Amino acid sequence: MAVSIRHRHDTDIPVLAAVLVRVHAQDGYPVEGVADPEAWLRHPNEVQSWTAVERETPVGQITLTRAVPADDAAQIWHEKTGGDVENLAIPVRLFIDPDRRGSGAGRLLMEAATDFARTHGLAIAFDVMTKDSAAIRLYERLGAVRLADITHHFGNGLTEPAAVYTIA
Repeated sequence: MAVSIRHRHDTDIPVLAAVLVRVHAQDGYPVEGVADPEAWLRHPNEVQSWTAVERETPVGQITLTRAVPADDAAQIWHEKTGGDVENLAIPVRLFIDPDRRGSGAGRLLMEAATDFARTHGLAIAFDVMTKDSAAIRLYERLGAVRLADITHHFGNGLTEPAAVYTIA
């Protein structure tokens, strides 16, 4: 079945939240957990979100956000490139239903976000947990370049190894 990409609708949120719970159970993504998956999907710095759909059923999503100086990815990107964080977008909240992986949905979602950023004159940087090897393979196939290794801090003093990437 073919996967297509469209702008995310509010009506997609409950279905995507259920998908996210399954993703977390299988992959431990997001590392922060999914106590309130619907709230987690509504990023405060959202520029645009897209949904991957199969027969009009949401099977994954991505959100493009405006960077803020406190973002790990923004800090590393600024250090490495000298670029202005005001001109940086960060793709976040990318996940695909475990039963739909291999469909090309992840690639299509990343391409939607990066195409939007480029069209609007925005650079792209993001971080990814190093445990998420499938995501890293996807990003590197799309031409992402690793800028640095970092430690992601979350929860009550918990940490996770991560890496910061950019896509030219």
